[in-house]
Amino acid sequence: MKNRKGFLMIVLVLGFAGYIGYNYLYKEHRNISEETSSLEISASYLLERFKKNDAASLLNKTITVTGTVSEIEKNTITLSNSVNCNFETDLKNISLSTPVIIKGRCIGYDDLFEVVKMDQCSIIK
Repeated sequence: MKNRKGFLMIVLVLGFAGYIGYNYLYKEHRNISEETSSLEISASYLLERFKKNDAASLLNKTITVTGTVSEIEKNTITLSNSVNCNFETDLKNISLSTPVIIKGRCIGYDDLFEVVKMDQCSIIK
């Protein structure tokens, strides 16, 4: 009788752990373009905050960044020489020195190139 209760308890615990693990691994993908932005900030001020180690709270958050387009690659825009914004699709109809507002997920700071990195970006204006 004790063995049966112990076995049942182990099965329940393993089943619960499996359920939690499955939900953790296969949770729904974040859609950054549909999320509301937690902060609106200029590109130069964002870089300044990372240089002062004052931006840890922004990591993995949806933020809106304003700045001037200083470089354009296939699917990346650099704002004010300080923020790299990666897009899911190739960029068209964007030109250099254009002021833009971009929403995306802040993923960190690159010490070597001294730029803030963002991904899953979308152009607001």
